[in-house]
Amino acid sequence: MKKLLGLLLIIGLLVNSCEKMKNMNNKYEWLTLTTADMGYPMIIRNGSFYNEKGEEIAGIPADMVLESQWWSGDSGVVIAGEQYRSVPFGMKIRWFSYAEDKFYEGDFKLDYEKLSKLFKEGLNCKESSNYKYFKVSIAPGGQVFLYLLGGNSLLVGSYQAKEYIVDDYLGEMRITREGATRQTYVDNKIKEMPLQTQQEISEKRINTQIWKDINLHYPWKYTFKVADFNNSFDLKKQKMGVDYINGEDAWCISDVDYLTQFSPKAIPLEIDGKFETSAGRKFTIRIYPGNVNGQEPKMQPYEIRRGREQELVKLFKDFYTKIGNKDFEIHLKLSPDFKTGKVYLKKDNVEQEIPNVQVDIFDMTFDK
Repeated sequence: MKKLLGLLLIIGLLVNSCEKMKNMNNKYEWLTLTTADMGYPMIIRNGSFYNEKGEEIAGIPADMVLESQWWSGDSGVVIAGEQYRSVPFGMKIRWFSYAEDKFYEGDFKLDYEKLSKLFKEGLNCKESSNYKYFKVSIAPGGQVFLYLLGGNSLLVGSYQAKEYIVDDYLGEMRITREGATRQTYVDNKIKEMPLQTQQEISEKRINTQIWKDINLHYPWKYTFKVADFNNSFDLKKQKMGVDYINGEDAWCISDVDYLTQFSPKAIPLEIDGKFETSAGRKFTIRIYPGNVNGQEPKMQPYEIRRGREQELVKLFKDFYTKIGNKDFEIHLKLSPDFKTGKVYLKKDNVEQEIPNVQVDIFDMTFDK
């Protein structure tokens, strides 16, 4: 038994040593995901990440129709090549947008210094120091958004591709079906899209501004108090997490003040927190700005989700303009009995309620 334990210890040390050596050589274990909004399906023709010499590090999954949730969906992982890779210096990608009936391509230089730092240090995450995935998200108008996923999800780059012309559509798409044409192939795909997208296509008004709006960051912090108390007290934050409207999230937070100090953050779809009052009462409180009739965004019909998203986008934009583009609070006001709550955008004495926010409050005081 002692020999076995000793052998396991040596193996563990070797694995650890190997991992450290890879990191010392600026190589990390990461894979690539791809996604597009389900309202605007795309198909990637080819793509890759490359190093400073222009050599390919990893391919981008291709030949799959992308039509999932912007924040949580992906095409799945294609595992190929070496296990450990250097931090990429650039990214090439070409794809076809069914809703627009257009091909796009781009060759983008990435923020190598920023990415290198993130891979070495992680982001506010003591449990998972290294990122594990790049996620390439493509949107109408040739827009490309690059995320790093690990303990948290972080948007690390936004890029603009250019349209390119393809004369032999069937050959480019590798379609061999007899009688197929570009028109029939695209039309058949459009029939599967949400009715909202079909209407945009028929009226030639696909909204590319959506993606710019959901990626706006505002200097806000999360605050909370009990209403109707002359000397209201704040709750003591213990553990918090948040999902954002643009696909970012922060659930592995080592900085306890991440949400309770002013810093640029996207619009939240969900904020979770565990709290303790000065009297020792313990609560888990979850607020859901993105929910509709008790349904989280990924479970909502497409048009309802998009409508709620745009409602929140307009509310934040208008409030930010109203207060002169200054920092503000997302403020949770609890009832004196800790049974209900409402959520506001707040700047000093200016308050704007966020309508229809689901607030779940769980009294954990007596839980063991």
